Amino acid sequence: MKKDKIAVIDLGTNTFNLLIADTEPGRMQEVHFEKIPVKLGKGGIRRGTILPEAQQRALEALRHYRQVCHDHGVQEILAFGTAALRGAGNAGTFVEKVRKETGIDIQIISGEEEASLIYTGVIHSLHPAGNFLIMDIGGGSVEFILASRSEGVLWKHSYPLGVARIIEEFDLSDPVTDRDIHTLEDHLDRNLQELWHETSLHHPLLLAGAAGTFDTLRALAAGRGLLPETGEPWQEIPLPVYQNVHKALLRSDAETRRKMKGMEPFRVEMIVPASVFVNFVLRKTGIPTFCQSYYSLKEGVVFRWMEKKYSLKK
Repeated sequence: MKKDKIAVIDLGTNTFNLLIADTEPGRMQEVHFEKIPVKLGKGGIRRGTILPEAQQRALEALRHYRQVCHDHGVQEILAFGTAALRGAGNAGTFVEKVRKETGIDIQIISGEEEASLIYTGVIHSLHPAGNFLIMDIGGGSVEFILASRSEGVLWKHSYPLGVARIIEEFDLSDPVTDRDIHTLEDHLDRNLQELWHETSLHHPLLLAGAAGTFDTLRALAAGRGLLPETGEPWQEIPLPVYQNVHKALLRSDAETRRKMKGMEPFRVEMIVPASVFVNFVLRKTGIPTFCQSYYSLKEGVVFRWMEKKYSLKK
């Protein structure tokens, strides 16, 4: 059977991700993965706009991705805009500009749809027993999904608490101070009351962290010799291992972080507030187990596309 080759572009607030995959009924194989730190929301996310310089960076990245897709013989490109575009008053103008200049049609999805796609991706990478909580920290928003293998999604919500917003709203010291941490945690606590309520009802046993922040935490733990390199799409990060990485991040300044093995340069500024967020959720919920999943929104799009495509072929 001939395989279908599709591409998914996830236009995140900080990073544009490209996934090219070969698909056939029941199977998806990654062919190419690439990410570009476009910083679409930089300078404008709190004002509800995409600044001209951010639009230019986005267009350059999307022209490159279009060429990569052409070189790989991609048959269909699926592009999704998330928090930065959801909240931008000029999103429609930007989307039309992208379509005219690159031929890429961007679909702006709601926070609830984003959470649903993240769930679909994560559930294909790991098979936890009991209830679990998925967390995906983006630049503009953070998605939480409470789920179980037997019942599916129990609750989901997208909060406008992404790290790009945090960085623009809070003047964090470098290294971060105890006062910074307290201020940030107080802000998170006020905004996450519904999450605390839902976790108290469903008692998740696992926190599954999806995408960029958690990929970096896994890489940093491996770089410190605390985790083996397994090559699997998910990996448990024992809580003492995570705490070792977290404490090192809290003590570090930007220059120190830049030299850490496993650190991507564009994560240097974002990883500390992101890890404070993760640590706070683990502490507040008391979840005893923590793991990372490479699969997230982009893989969720592929699996959702496959369900529709191949069910129609039956």
